[in-house]
Amino acid sequence: MFEFVGSPVPVRPDLKYSYINTWLHFARPGPTLTGAERIELLTAVRGNAESSTASAWFGPAVAELARTLYSKPTAVNGSIVAAAAEEAGDPTTVEVIGLVSMLAAVDGTHRALGADLEGFPPPQPGDPTGVIAEGLKRRRTHIPVPPGPIPVVLDLLPDEGAAFQSLFGPQYMTGWEMAMNDFRRHPGLDRAQMEIVSSRTSMHNECFY
Repeated sequence: MFEFVGSPVPVRPDLKYSYINTWLHFARPGPTLTGAERIELLTAVRGNAESSTASAWFGPAVAELARTLYSKPTAVNGSIVAAAAEEAGDPTTVEVIGLVSMLAAVDGTHRALGADLEGFPPPQPGDPTGVIAEGLKRRRTHIPVPPGPIPVVLDLLPDEGAAFQSLFGPQYMTGWEMAMNDFRRHPGLDRAQMEIVSSRTSMHNECFY
């Protein structure tokens, strides 16, 4: 799993490990969706990036959110998210956002390296966990969130938030790594180089935080 076939450069072991854990997370039952529903969603998003095909469990608004987030994230707006939340509820909408954003990050890395996309694992059996935080609210945001920076944005669903953060760190930096001005990866970039890549990517994607 995650051999990055076709990549012209080696990929750090910690990144591979993070991706494997993310794939296993995809296959497990989530807070509101079964493992089968989660894999169905991700398969549909990857295979139908130019359409908004719904399925037996997710309607057209959720399909539109997932497709747009995967293929053109700058086009996601409050209306798209609100329509999905009205159709499926906030928890399922947040679960979809978490799953699709993590998939887009991993697939984007593969495409940037010219590597083959990784196939999905078989879904694990079981009912949704129902683990949903209480007391969160919209803070000039499209979804209910706790106070804090970007890495906690999915914490309406603690398990999805934890999975997102475990992917966020290896792909960028963890919280404690961000506090170190002289941080660098071995092998890899130093802090200044990371920020140049990060800011250039943010500007290209119109992601202004």
